Amino acid sequence: MNEENKKLTQARNAVIYCRVSSTKQRLEGSGLESQEQRCRAYADDKGYTVEAVFPDDVSGGGDFMKRPGMVALLSYLDAQKGKPYVVIFDDLKRFARDTEFHLKLRREFSQRGATIECLNFRFEDTPEGNSSKR
Repeated sequence: MNEENKKLTQARNAVIYCRVSSTKQRLEGSGLESQEQRCRAYADDKGYTVEAVFPDDVSGGGDFMKRPGMVALLSYLDAQKGKPYVVIFDDLKRFARDTEFHLKLRREFSQRGATIECLNFRFEDTPEGNSSKR
Protein backbone atom coordinates (compact mmCIF):
# COMPACT_ATOMS: atom_id res chain seq x y z
CA MET A 1 0.00 0.00 0.00
CA ASN A 2 1.53 3.33 -0.98
CA GLU A 3 1.81 6.18 1.54
CA GLU A 4 -1.12 8.22 0.14
CA ASN A 5 -3.49 5.23 0.21
CA LYS A 6 -2.36 4.50 3.76
CA LYS A 7 -3.32 8.07 4.75
CA LEU A 8 -6.73 7.66 3.19
CA THR A 9 -7.49 4.42 4.99
CA GLN A 10 -6.27 5.77 8.34
CA ALA A 11 -7.98 9.16 8.25
CA ARG A 12 -11.27 8.66 10.07
CA ASN A 13 -11.11 12.06 11.76
CA ALA A 14 -12.55 14.95 9.85
CA VAL A 15 -12.80 18.70 9.93
CA ILE A 16 -15.17 20.77 7.84
CA TYR A 17 -14.44 24.04 6.10
CA CYS A 18 -17.38 26.22 5.05
CA ARG A 19 -17.10 29.52 3.25
CA VAL A 20 -19.42 32.17 1.91
CA SER A 21 -18.34 35.36 0.22
CA SER A 22 -21.49 37.46 0.46
CA THR A 23 -24.30 38.32 2.87
CA LYS A 24 -26.77 36.79 0.39
CA GLN A 25 -24.95 33.43 0.48
CA ARG A 26 -24.76 33.57 4.26
CA LEU A 27 -28.55 33.90 4.49
CA GLU A 28 -29.67 31.64 1.65
CA GLY A 29 -29.38 27.97 0.69
CA SER A 30 -25.63 28.02 0.16
CA GLY A 31 -25.02 29.57 3.57
CA LEU A 32 -22.67 28.33 6.22
CA GLU A 33 -25.26 26.24 8.06
CA SER A 34 -26.46 24.40 4.96
CA GLN A 35 -22.87 23.73 3.87
CA GLU A 36 -22.08 22.35 7.31
CA GLN A 37 -25.20 20.14 7.28
CA ARG A 38 -24.30 18.65 3.89
CA CYS A 39 -20.69 18.08 4.98
CA ARG A 40 -21.80 16.43 8.23
CA ALA A 41 -24.15 14.12 6.32
CA TYR A 42 -21.27 13.23 3.97
CA ALA A 43 -18.96 12.55 6.94
CA ASP A 44 -21.59 10.34 8.59
CA ASP A 45 -22.02 8.41 5.36
CA LYS A 46 -18.25 7.85 5.13
CA GLY A 47 -17.89 6.92 8.82
CA TYR A 48 -15.81 9.98 9.69
CA THR A 49 -15.86 11.66 13.09
CA VAL A 50 -16.17 15.42 12.68
CA GLU A 51 -14.00 17.11 15.30
CA ALA A 52 -14.38 20.73 14.28
CA VAL A 53 -15.98 23.11 11.79
CA PHE A 54 -14.16 26.15 10.44
CA PRO A 55 -16.39 28.79 8.85
CA ASP A 56 -15.35 31.86 6.85
CA ASP A 57 -17.79 34.58 5.90
CA VAL A 58 -15.28 37.07 4.59
CA SER A 59 -16.35 38.90 1.45
CA GLY A 60 -14.12 39.67 -1.49
CA GLY A 61 -10.98 38.21 -2.95
CA GLY A 62 -7.53 38.20 -1.52
CA ASP A 63 -5.34 35.55 -0.03
CA PHE A 64 -7.57 32.78 1.28
CA MET A 65 -4.68 31.60 3.46
CA LYS A 66 -5.21 34.72 5.59
CA ARG A 67 -8.94 34.24 6.12
CA PRO A 68 -9.73 33.60 9.80
CA GLY A 69 -11.41 30.23 9.29
CA MET A 70 -8.60 28.89 7.10
CA VAL A 71 -5.94 30.16 9.50
CA ALA A 72 -7.78 28.42 12.35
CA LEU A 73 -8.13 25.19 10.35
CA LEU A 74 -4.43 25.04 9.49
CA SER A 75 -3.51 25.86 13.10
CA TYR A 76 -5.79 23.07 14.29
CA LEU A 77 -4.09 20.58 11.99
CA ASP A 78 -0.68 21.82 13.15
CA ALA A 79 -1.70 21.20 16.78
CA GLN A 80 -2.73 17.61 15.91
CA LYS A 81 0.63 16.74 14.35
CA GLY A 82 0.80 13.14 13.13
CA LYS A 83 -2.95 12.53 13.36
CA PRO A 84 -4.46 11.95 9.90
CA TYR A 85 -7.44 14.08 8.93
CA VAL A 86 -9.86 14.47 6.09
CA VAL A 87 -10.79 18.09 5.35
CA ILE A 88 -14.30 18.23 3.88
CA PHE A 89 -15.57 21.00 1.59
CA ASP A 90 -19.15 21.32 0.35
CA ASP A 91 -18.31 22.63 -3.09
CA LEU A 92 -15.18 23.02 -5.18
CA LYS A 93 -15.82 26.80 -5.28
CA ARG A 94 -15.60 26.81 -1.47
CA PHE A 95 -12.18 25.15 -1.74
CA ALA A 96 -10.59 27.52 -4.22
CA ARG A 97 -11.56 29.29 -7.41
CA ASP A 98 -8.05 30.25 -8.39
CA THR A 99 -5.72 27.51 -9.69
CA GLU A 100 -2.64 28.90 -7.96
CA PHE A 101 -4.43 29.05 -4.61
CA HIS A 102 -5.94 25.61 -5.21
CA LEU A 103 -2.47 24.09 -5.61
CA LYS A 104 -1.07 26.03 -2.67
CA LEU A 105 -3.89 24.92 -0.40
CA ARG A 106 -3.56 21.28 -1.43
CA ARG A 107 0.15 21.49 -0.68
CA GLU A 108 -0.54 23.01 2.77
CA PHE A 109 -2.93 20.19 3.66
CA SER A 110 -0.61 17.52 2.31
CA GLN A 111 2.29 18.87 4.38
CA ARG A 112 0.07 18.43 7.44
CA GLY A 113 -0.86 14.86 6.54
CA ALA A 114 -4.43 15.79 5.69
CA THR A 115 -6.39 14.65 2.67
CA ILE A 116 -9.23 16.62 1.13
CA GLU A 117 -12.66 15.57 -0.01
CA CYS A 118 -15.29 17.64 -1.73
CA LEU A 119 -18.96 16.78 -2.09
CA ASN A 120 -19.14 17.75 -5.78
CA PHE A 121 -15.60 17.00 -6.96
CA ARG A 122 -13.32 14.01 -6.67
CA PHE A 123 -9.65 14.73 -6.15
CA GLU A 124 -7.36 12.09 -7.62
CA ASP A 125 -3.65 12.44 -7.11
CA THR A 126 -1.71 10.70 -9.82
CA PRO A 127 1.99 10.85 -10.64
CA GLU A 128 1.11 13.64 -13.05
CA GLY A 129 -0.86 15.49 -10.34
CA ASN A 130 -4.13 15.43 -12.26
CA SER A 131 -7.59 15.74 -10.72
CA SER A 132 -10.72 14.46 -12.38
CA LYS A 133 -14.38 15.23 -11.94
CA ARG A 134 -16.81 12.54 -10.80
